[in-house]
Amino acid sequence: MKFFRDFTVLAGGQTVSKLLGFLAFAWLARALDPVHYGAVEYIIGLAAMFTMIVEGGLDVVGTRRVAHRPTDLAPLSFQVFVARLLFALVCVPSFVIATTLTVHDTIPHGLVWLYALSLLAIPWRQLWLFQATGRMSVIANAEIIRMTVFSAIVWLAVRRSEDVLMVGWAEIAAVTTMALFYLILQHRNIVPVRFTGSIAGFGLLLREGVTVGSTSLVWALCQFTPLFLVASLVGGVETAWFAGAARITGSLVQFSNIYHFNLYPVVSRAHAQADGALGHILKRSLRVTAWGGTFVALVLTVFAVPLVRLTLGPKLVDAAPLLQILAWTIPVALWSGHSRWALAAAGAQTRVLASQIAGLVATLVSCLVLGKMFDGPGYAAGSLLGALTVWLVAHQFARRRQCAPPPFYLILRPLALAGAIILCVGYFALPLWQAVVAVGAYALAAPLLDRALLKDLAQLSV
Repeated sequence: MKFFRDFTVLAGGQTVSKLLGFLAFAWLARALDPVHYGAVEYIIGLAAMFTMIVEGGLDVVGTRRVAHRPTDLAPLSFQVFVARLLFALVCVPSFVIATTLTVHDTIPHGLVWLYALSLLAIPWRQLWLFQATGRMSVIANAEIIRMTVFSAIVWLAVRRSEDVLMVGWAEIAAVTTMALFYLILQHRNIVPVRFTGSIAGFGLLLREGVTVGSTSLVWALCQFTPLFLVASLVGGVETAWFAGAARITGSLVQFSNIYHFNLYPVVSRAHAQADGALGHILKRSLRVTAWGGTFVALVLTVFAVPLVRLTLGPKLVDAAPLLQILAWTIPVALWSGHSRWALAAAGAQTRVLASQIAGLVATLVSCLVLGKMFDGPGYAAGSLLGALTVWLVAHQFARRRQCAPPPFYLILRPLALAGAIILCVGYFALPLWQAVVAVGAYALAAPLLDRALLKDLAQLSV
């Protein structure tokens, strides 16, 4: 039960924090004009990529090392901090330069600097220490604290487009508060916070971290390249439409990361034991996430218009068709995580990186071609094709490395049922209450169409 208990804690914390985030950005979508809202989303997307660079993949490396040798916990905590501080000092000016070279004059330079400076808080929040020691509740609470601070400042201080700089100050306050929370609990409960320590093996740690971090960076590029292309090639209100749809799906994709973040220690141990348990774990997990992930995408597809109107306001209701396409990146990211994280557990980070690069190339080419043909929906379709490419390539690498990737056929029944419901709702133009009944029928039919679902769910929770 520990797996699901930890996942429930993380998912619960993420649900609360994402709800706060939704409310904050719903406020911003109404308080700011579409051009300024698109500018904020653009800067946040770029900041997310630089965050990946500063983190350097060291969460994965640290957790894996401690799983094999727990005595490395204290020296690693110092070395990871130093490595991330070096990365942050390089990334702050790089962020400003990159933004200045790529954005339009409509994006406030003060906001760029505030988000750049927020990167300096990252080295102080070593959440991998809490993952490696089984303190998942700390991670969940930290996210809630961060979004509470951010949302409160946004609600109180942002009233019109002229207040856009307060979004940056809200981010500074939020990440600083979260970093202090991590530091206090780290010092009290895990290892003392130290500014000196051994650097033996520091070079190897950097090399491992750069490999994993490159994978995370390319993954972020896959997520944000369509937004960057829309902003640079189209601009204006269409940036806000795409950003609004991506805001909804991007928030939900984080649950995929949480799920595999929580599953990763189990996968690492199963791979290290090499007793065949890894294949059973991944197969059970894919069966459960096939039904669950498809259900999320189904809900977003059927109810795209009222969801966009509710979360982002009537000014961005034209984001609904894009949401219907981007919704399917959520289950794809969830499913591909089985191969990607199994490869990480096997130490094959270069293969994960190669799959992400393949996905980035597919995203870029698809967006350029389809975006020119179909405008916003084309960019959304390019994002989905990129996610599918990552999954297919990672699956092949995992199969060759004998990481027991789960078979594709497990997703066929959920997809078939969801497709039938979408066609039924659209063809018969069902009113809202009937559409709710149709979508609810999916959840009731799942254990009947797949008799192994409840069994795998129970076994995965053991």
